[in-house]
Amino acid sequence: MAKDNKLTENFKLSEFCDPKQVNDYQVELLRVLAGELQLVRDLLQDHKSGNKPVTITITSGVRTKADIARLKKQGYNPSENSDHLCGLQPNGLPTLGAADIVVSNCKLSMREIALLIKDSVEHDHVCFGQVIYEKNPKTGNEWIHLGNDPELIFSFATNIASAIKRKKFLMSTDNGKTYRALK
Repeated sequence: MAKDNKLTENFKLSEFCDPKQVNDYQVELLRVLAGELQLVRDLLQDHKSGNKPVTITITSGVRTKADIARLKKQGYNPSENSDHLCGLQPNGLPTLGAADIVVSNCKLSMREIALLIKDSVEHDHVCFGQVIYEKNPKTGNEWIHLGNDPELIFSFATNIASAIKRKKFLMSTDNGKTYRALK
């Protein structure tokens, strides 16, 4: 069990999970993710609305299988092998840590933010294994799913990183039922 430590200047472990429910391995996966999120938060300050800083809120961090069942019951479409499982390996597939975020006090729309993050990944300013813009058309809620990059996690063994296949840039405007390329 971990204590609620500060992962970066602006992100704490408790924003991603209950610190009592994760192991040291999961904490380290979240530390990598928080580091990349910190870079995104810093990048977005150039697009703040007014004098207050842009903020990033984690709306979903570490999930359990029970969380996935609950989300399905609520009408969402979570993946059974999502990186939100943060280290758990359903069907033997590695999960590397992920967070769904919303951004506040920013002039850019959530889709524009996702595209900015995509561009930043493509130009090696930040490193994510997945960037997915998502929207629930019934509620109008929007969020961005950001997952750890296998190359950051397995930098010591590039053959492991290259064996982990994920579509990197996606979007879903039907609450996760279907996905297409992020454009």
